[in-house]
Amino acid sequence: MKKIFLVALLITAALACKEEPKPEPKIEVVEVEELTPSPVNNASVTETQLAHIKRIQQTFEEVYPISLEETIKNFKRDLHPDNEIDIWLAMANAYEPFATANAGAEKLALRKEAYKLVLMRSMMPDKQAISNARLIVLSEIEAQAILKNYRLNAAPIKVHTN
Repeated sequence: MKKIFLVALLITAALACKEEPKPEPKIEVVEVEELTPSPVNNASVTETQLAHIKRIQQTFEEVYPISLEETIKNFKRDLHPDNEIDIWLAMANAYEPFATANAGAEKLALRKEAYKLVLMRSMMPDKQAISNARLIVLSEIEAQAILKNYRLNAAPIKVHTN
């Protein structure tokens, strides 16, 4: 009888310790125009961060034409700028081989779609990124080749509402 009671007690204790599953975060698509930039959180960037930010800005300059100053300011808005820099460097690593192989003014539309694709991929898995990018000039094979160079897991942008 003591053994049965002990087994029952152990099973009850084990079940009581079981963690409740955490609910999946709510994911919704928001238009960029609806977003409000966060305030600047970091007064300065390190020399290493600045070197990475310069590379990012130069890599995407023709397809995302904002100044270096604005790019730096955008990274200063991030609570964790190193994480965001890592994401953008992964995007650059995926984009650069394609952009280099498709240089020239006549192929700018291809590079713009490649940029949009790697931006989407930074937030979602390959298949979903290809679907959501609504590609017109890039083929599915080209898109898959670009995405083979993207090495990070998808990380959706976290939007805080007031």
